Amino acid sequence: MPTPPADVAHLLRRATFGGTREQVLTLAEADLGEIVDRLLDFSANPPDDPPTELADPAVPDWRRTVALQHWWLDRMATVPAPLQEKLTLFWHGHFATGQDKVGDARDMYDQNHLLRTSGAGPFEPLVQAVSISVAMLVYLDNEPNRRGAPNENFARELLELFTLGVNQYTQEDVLATARAWTGHNVTRVDGRRYHRFFPERHDDGPKRFKGEVRNWDGPEIVTRILTVDPERTTAARFIARKVWTFFAGATPDETLLRALTQAFLSSGLDVSALLRAVFTNPAFYAPVVRQGLVRSPVDWVVACLRATGFSARDANPQWWMRDMGQDLFFPPNVSGWRNNAAFLSATATWARAGFARHLTWKAWERDRFLDDITTRTETGHALSEEAAVRAALERFGRLPDLEPVSPRTLEVLTRWLRRQRGAEGPPRWSWPKWAPINLATLTMLSPDAQLA
Repeated sequence: MPTPPADVAHLLRRATFGGTREQVLTLAEADLGEIVDRLLDFSANPPDDPPTELADPAVPDWRRTVALQHWWLDRMATVPAPLQEKLTLFWHGHFATGQDKVGDARDMYDQNHLLRTSGAGPFEPLVQAVSISVAMLVYLDNEPNRRGAPNENFARELLELFTLGVNQYTQEDVLATARAWTGHNVTRVDGRRYHRFFPERHDDGPKRFKGEVRNWDGPEIVTRILTVDPERTTAARFIARKVWTFFAGATPDETLLRALTQAFLSSGLDVSALLRAVFTNPAFYAPVVRQGLVRSPVDWVVACLRATGFSARDANPQWWMRDMGQDLFFPPNVSGWRNNAAFLSATATWARAGFARHLTWKAWERDRFLDDITTRTETGHALSEEAAVRAALERFGRLPDLEPVSPRTLEVLTRWLRRQRGAEGPPRWSWPKWAPINLATLTMLSPDAQLA
């Protein structure tokens, strides 16, 4: 059974970074479940080989970090199956670690690779692997965690932020977890850091976790949480809510949350099964969801790069992204980024405007698409103002002929372009040279382009 194109366009903006008109119409011929299965098939994506700067000892680490940011943004913008990158972005905010403390871009890449290659599979192996990643061991201070001097930082966040949520554990559980993770530290080999378990540093005494006394080891704690009820169900509910909120924006009601939790539990906590349940649920296509999510800075920047055809290495969006509120590999804290309305501020708006202007000027300087979409067709005849505005919106990810677009946005942009062309008096001084640049900038900053 075909899927309404408006639903497909909405799905592609949320599950990926947006789709073209052709992609939407092609996918719309299929059933929704089949479309979701295609999105979850990452086999066409190329290997995520790290940027070459990471292997060059002569490159300072700050340049490695910028190269890593560029590399990931370019990957988001170009891979055939971008849901893999969107999911990696979700996990980057969930298992948040920051280069400002980790201090080695190679360790940040290693964790990013792990999130990408394991993020759509079973949840427990993912948590186990992230727990012993160097970035996590360093960022949450498990590197110095030793018998007799347990450090509770990682233990507390493992319970509160990564698996169970707030108020689902006791201080006794935190201390037991911290003691269980003693000895899981870092060693250096040929200038690189690796996880290493030091038995002599491990607290092998009895510990009480969730009422059970035994000589717990760190990985056993993770297994206990994710395989034994009621903690297993609590964790499934916590992750289901967080995944829904990331992709849908709106807070799930109790009935929806129970359904998502059950789907996750029934699959053995398989993340792909949870994503499938999210994207095929009718609530995902309700008006409150369609209209309720501000594009994150990463999402918006990637959409703009795709629209203009620039690489991140060429456009350098990192100069603006911190002020937008989302700087890759630099989360604000271990809680990661708050989404949606958290990205709305005067500072963020100015930063987006600065990048939009930078990008459109760059496009004009290099004789990119702007004249063609805003002033004339391929045959050289001028587009109508309405057609030009619709073409600009389509270029930047909204499809007026396939999905609802704000009438107010269409009205304002069309009226503005009419004034530039002289339809309501003499042409403005900016016509025809500067108007395409200005229309592209306004389109990127329109409310429709800011919503996912």
